[in-house]
Formats: sequence, C-alpha cells, structure tokens
Amino acid sequence: MTLLVLHGTKLDRTQDISKPLVLPSLFSMAAFFLVAMHYFQHNPGGSGLELSFNVAAWIPLSFAIAIACLEIARQKILRYTPLTLILLLACLCLTIPISYGNADVSSVLNRLFGLWAGLFFFIGLQQFTFTQNQRQKLLWLILGAVWIESLIGWVQFLVLDPGNLMGYDTLTNRPYGIFQQPNVMASFLSTGVIIAGYVLARIPMYRGQYSYKHLLLLITPLLTLPLLIVLGSRTGWLATVIGLLLLIPYLHQFAPKKAQRAWYLAIVLGLSLGWAATSPITNPNATEQVQKRTQQRMNLDSARAIHIPQAFNMFLEKPMMGYGYGTFEASYLTQTARWHHEDPTQPYGLAALDHPHNEILYWISEGGLLPLVGLALASTGVLWRLHKARKGTQLALIALLTPLALHSQLEYPFYHSIAHWVIFLILIYWIDNLTTKYHKRTLHYVLGYRVTALVVPILVSIFMITTLWSGHLLTKFETTKPINVDYLLNVNNPWVWQHRFEWDLYIMQLQLGEIAGKPELIKEYVEWATEKAPRWPRPTLYRNLILAQQLLGNTEQAQHIQQEAKFLFPNQTFLLDADIKPLPRVTP
Repeated sequence: MTLLVLHGTKLDRTQDISKPLVLPSLFSMAAFFLVAMHYFQHNPGGSGLELSFNVAAWIPLSFAIAIACLEIARQKILRYTPLTLILLLACLCLTIPISYGNADVSSVLNRLFGLWAGLFFFIGLQQFTFTQNQRQKLLWLILGAVWIESLIGWVQFLVLDPGNLMGYDTLTNRPYGIFQQPNVMASFLSTGVIIAGYVLARIPMYRGQYSYKHLLLLITPLLTLPLLIVLGSRTGWLATVIGLLLLIPYLHQFAPKKAQRAWYLAIVLGLSLGWAATSPITNPNATEQVQKRTQQRMNLDSARAIHIPQAFNMFLEKPMMGYGYGTFEASYLTQTARWHHEDPTQPYGLAALDHPHNEILYWISEGGLLPLVGLALASTGVLWRLHKARKGTQLALIALLTPLALHSQLEYPFYHSIAHWVIFLILIYWIDNLTTKYHKRTLHYVLGYRVTALVVPILVSIFMITTLWSGHLLTKFETTKPINVDYLLNVNNPWVWQHRFEWDLYIMQLQLGEIAGKPELIKEYVEWATEKAPRWPRPTLYRNLILAQQLLGNTEQAQHIQQEAKFLFPNQTFLLDADIKPLPRVTP
C-alpha cells in the first residue's frame, strides 16, 4: 500500500513537471506575428538587420527558441523526425564552404546565423505535442499578421499624404506595408490568401451556419487581392494564381459547398475591388503611375533575364568550390567585366548586385557543389514528406509553399524579411507534422539546454536593442543639418551597420579634409577606400576615391582607379576633374 501511494505521488509529480510549455511558446509566436514584425523605425533601406522590423522580430523569435530548449531540458527528451536529420545534414553542407580559403567569413556569418537559427526554430516546434487546435493557431497567427499588413497597406494607398511620418512615397504609391519592398509585401499577402483558403476547408460548418472564423477567412481575399493588383508584382500575381489553382481540388474535396461558393465569391469581389482601385473609370483618383505600372507588368521584361544567367555561368566557371562565401558582389562584377571585356556582346554586370535574385544560384555560385547537394537534400526531404501526405491534400500543401518558394527563386525574400523565413519553416513543420511519426531520444545531460534557454534571449535582446539604437543614431546623423558628429560617435553596435557606419565616417573625413584643407584626413579615406573597394565595389566609392587622389595630387593613381572603375562599370562615367587643385602637402 505504501509503495502504491509513493508510486502515485511520484507519478503525479512527474506529470506536473512534464507539463509542456505550449502556451509560452504560442505566446512568443503571437508576439512575433502580431507585434514585433510590424515595428517601424526610419532607415535608408537594405536587407536583413538593416531593416528595423527584422531586428525587432528577432527578440520574440529568440524567446521561442529558448522556450523549446527549456522544454527539452524539462522533459529530457529530444523529439525529431527523419526530415529533421535531412535538414541538419543540408545545413552542414551549406556551412562547410565557410572553411574554404576563398571565403570572406565576416561577410557570411549573418547568413549562416539565420540558417542555423531557422533550423533550431524548426526543431523547437517539434518539441511540443500541440493539439490540432493549437497547431492550427500557428496558421491563424500568420493570418493575423497578414491582416495587419493589409491594413497598413490600405492606409498607405488611400490615406497617407506626401511628407508622412513613415516616409512612404505617395507618388509611386506601391503599398509595401512594413516591408519597404513591394514584391516582399506581395508574396506575404499571397501566402496569406492561400493559407486562408486552406484553413477554410478545415473548419466544419455547424447546421450550415458561418462562424466568425469563416467570416475572417472570407474577408482575407477582400483585403489582400486588391493590394496585390495595386502592387503590380508579377511575382505576387504568378504565385497567387498558381497557389489558388492548386488549392481548388482540396476545397472541392473537404470544404462545405456553402463555404466553397463563398470563397469563390470573395475571390471575384477581391479582384473586382483591385480593378476598381486602379481603373480611372471607377476611381478618378487612381494615379497615372499605378495604371502605367499595372500595364507594364503584363510584359516579361526584367533585369533577371541578365543577371540570373550570369550567376549560373559563374557556377559553371567554378563548379567545385565557387568564388567564396560572402564575395558574390565583388566576384560577380569582376567576372562579368572580364566576359564583357573579352566579348563586348556579353552583358556587363549590374552595380550593387549583392544577390543574384535566385537563392539556389546565390549559394552555389559562392560555395560550389557542396551547397547544391545541401539544397537538393532539403528540397528532396520536403518533397518526400509531401508525397507521403494524405491523398487529396498534396496539391494544397504544395500551394502553401508556392508563394515563398517561387519568390526565393526570383528575389531574396528571406533576407528582406525574417517573417517570410519563419513562415516558410512553420509551413514545412506543418507538412512534416501531418505526414510522419516522431522519434524520441532520451537525454541524460541537459545543462547545455538550460544554459542556452537562459543565455540566448538575453544576448539576442541586448544585441538587437543596441542595433536599433545604433540605426537610429546613424539615421539622425545622416538627416540632421548641420551635421552633428556626436550621433556618429555614440553608435555602440556598428557590426550590423558596418558598411553604412564606415561610409558615414570616412565620407565625413573626406569632406572635412577637402573643406578644411587637411590632407591627413583625405589619406585616411584613401586607405579605407582602397581596402574596401575589392570587397564592396560601388561606383560612388570609386568616384570619391578618384577625387581623393586628385586632392592629394596623385594624378597617376587617380587615372589608374578611373581605368579600374570603367572596367567594372562600363556603362557609367568616371571623370577626372581638371579644376581640382591639390591640397598642400603635409610636412612630416
């Protein structure tokens, strides 16, 4: 009897300890999708952590990963699937080229950090035994983010005036939401439409009546489709059309007839609203730019037809080890300049192209064959899971991935927006969860997981907050007249802003050296720009370097730099200014 009581007590205590941290995990994801990813702060553009909403979103994401680590430590069990192992192997293949001698390690660390953080987030989701309702909440949170961004887009399109606080360009009027890039907004909205249709088919009707969930899902096309038309994004249009077509068999098989009819009606109304928003017949206030842009998008002319084949030829040039991780921009300009010099009929490279607008080519042109193996493993693993899905659901699951997968082959959404990366991983988790059984590995040492759960959110939060503050100071420095150097001196996290911080610092020195007649300041700019140009070749950098050499009286060096610049950028002009008088030389 005593043994039974003790055993029962021990069992109850074990159950209490092993209660999963599902609610904290969902709360962190709610903070990500409903709050952090919509954070706005003025910035000059860019990608990754140069965009404030990505910086803010990393904070709740770090908590989501930390909560998963704490769950592993509490349960002393690691849950995984065959896809987990495949993705782990794929990430290793994508990481190994950082050890090649041609890699620029510092320039690629942020990309690899995002890759592995994504894998840890995916594994973290697998540690929770979500109920069907809880698992579906992840899709509802994504939809909540889509509704918020849609509302922001409508405010931008219809409400904001010139000179608004967001700095939104009301003349061009392409409502990009928080993302600052129309195509990124388009693939986000497109994903929302597909998810709404998918979830609609999974919600039963009681006594043939709509619930509030049905209404929310049916409103989604009315909010998103008109914006997709206004945006004029061919990527968004193509992804939406393909996704909706793939979704039709799923809706016919699983959705109530009444819900099907309402869904198709919502699609038609959404498209009609989009036409009305851009047509001068129904909307006299529709700008000429919006109408012209919509017409232009009907043709297929694009710079991608130039630089994507160029990136593929780069891979063919060095298929084994590539040009080196973190070196795409410099390698691309140098290689395309050589091809153009040898054969002028070959197109020259595009300035400031730091990504070939194709995710596969990005990795393989820099890393060669091994990243190709890694990407093939990951793709095959996901396709294998799709093949194992229940009959009648495969096309719908493919539809969920279509907007983001297609966009990644035409641009780089996962660098513009961490939300796109997280959504893509959640959808892969959703597919894997529907199609496989979990394996469990008992762990005897979990201290590392506990330490990670404590350290990761603290370090990430501190880093991201200082990143936001430093970005704010740099923006103040660049926009305040007259210049206040204190803003630049108080930057406490220049790592994320390396190019921007160094540019502001040394351009200020160049200008000050020219105005005040201080050659020593100009020499510092020359030393920095000479070292910077091979890794970050930009036309303005070369123009300023030519100017600096002329101010120092180094005419021969200025001519040499001019020739190099013309070689790299054949379509641009680099002139030597005959009116520039060299500054007096400083005596030692």
